[in-house]
Amino acid sequence: MKPLIFRTKIVATIGPASHSPDVLRRMMLAGMNVARLNFSHGSYEDHGQMVKLLRQLSEELDLPLTILQDLQGPKIRVGELPKDGITLTDGSSITLVPLKEWQNQENTIGIDYPYVAEEAQPGTQVLLDDGLLELRVETIEGNAVTCQVVEGGVLKSHKGVNFPSLNLRLPSMTEKDKKDLEFGISQGVDLISLSFVRQAADIQTLKSLLAAKNVDIPVLAKIEKPQAIEHLEAIVNECDAIMVARGDLGVEMRPEKVPLLQKRIIRMCNQKGIPVITATQMLDSMIRNPRPTRAEASDVANAIIDGTDAVMLSGESAVGDFPVQAVTMLASIARDIEPEISFTNYPPRNRDKAGALAEALNAIDKVLELQCIVAFTETGYSAKLAAAERPKVPVVALTPSLEVYHRLNLVWGVRPVLFQYDGLTLEQLLEQMESVLLERNFATPGDEILILGGLPLRQARSTSFLNVHTIAQGS
Repeated sequence: MKPLIFRTKIVATIGPASHSPDVLRRMMLAGMNVARLNFSHGSYEDHGQMVKLLRQLSEELDLPLTILQDLQGPKIRVGELPKDGITLTDGSSITLVPLKEWQNQENTIGIDYPYVAEEAQPGTQVLLDDGLLELRVETIEGNAVTCQVVEGGVLKSHKGVNFPSLNLRLPSMTEKDKKDLEFGISQGVDLISLSFVRQAADIQTLKSLLAAKNVDIPVLAKIEKPQAIEHLEAIVNECDAIMVARGDLGVEMRPEKVPLLQKRIIRMCNQKGIPVITATQMLDSMIRNPRPTRAEASDVANAIIDGTDAVMLSGESAVGDFPVQAVTMLASIARDIEPEISFTNYPPRNRDKAGALAEALNAIDKVLELQCIVAFTETGYSAKLAAAERPKVPVVALTPSLEVYHRLNLVWGVRPVLFQYDGLTLEQLLEQMESVLLERNFATPGDEILILGGLPLRQARSTSFLNVHTIAQGS
């Protein structure tokens, strides 16, 4: 019996709930494709040990795994508060001051942004703790900004602060981000995400830092600021992947705007062949419960129908009680939904040989009952080209590169396999390809498959041929 393979990828944030080898092993077997390491938390020692463990498990299980380093970015936070926090009462006043000027004054909160008094004005909205608490600026005196509490509650140390209407003077990367980046490079991470991207120049800054270190690691832009929506196409054109970070996006903008923005971002990424992750609160109730709500299951299903490459777990896998069950649930939803979807195929992005081959692949996939598509790929380009067409069958990426093997695991529908083909004749190449497909249950004797790649095989971005091939009956 051939395995039922789902094509949507699963990103899981690693945290205290998922740090043990046993839990991680079960998550990978359940369908985790990408491990997200959140550099807002944890020490270098912790992250280094986790990278080593994830690589060991990937080799042990013979499963590719993309390691995503998520840089914290320039997020504004409140300073240290009493252990149990402070209570903000509706209608009361509270004063915000730069953290360096905060000396535990009564009814005062220190925040780590020194320019708020210069940029805010009476009436400016201030959101705390992911929008759960709301303030409105009343008066400004020196560096002290006095606000009225509109929506109160308990505020604890280091919670986030948002000013939705202000274009703040924040760097694209903090000094912490730059140090974290150096560490990530030293650990060989597969993908780096930049938080709070506002324009394409932010991505260019990160790419320049990587280039200066002679490092070529793909860069992901997290879309979570209104300014990013204004420059969306330029950002998508500049980066290697996108994350729809619905948490902060839903704080900075009205929540009812997020669903249509999600669809718009996914559609643009699909049109340009850029992998896109849909993130935040997908199965939020599974932090506490073994099953999701019906609304959460529908949310995941709709993201898959929209065309997302991947769906992501945050607290569910980092601090929740049911990390393995959460991964299993995402996989189950994908398996049930994907066969019912007729994915949109967009016109070729480039009017060149590769674009023409993509069109031909699309036509062949619709006419023949293929079992899989096999891409021989040195850089991942051929596999991405095939996957962007959203074919009905998996794309098996045969690559000699360990880096490409891991990185391709984010891409929708792609199943990477390490495959050395130096010095092989064409006949030997096809024989070994058939052996791999049969051993891994990607095909059985007599199945038709479609092969694509470039000649010579080890030339980068040289996709130049398609071939319909039948698996030998005697294999």
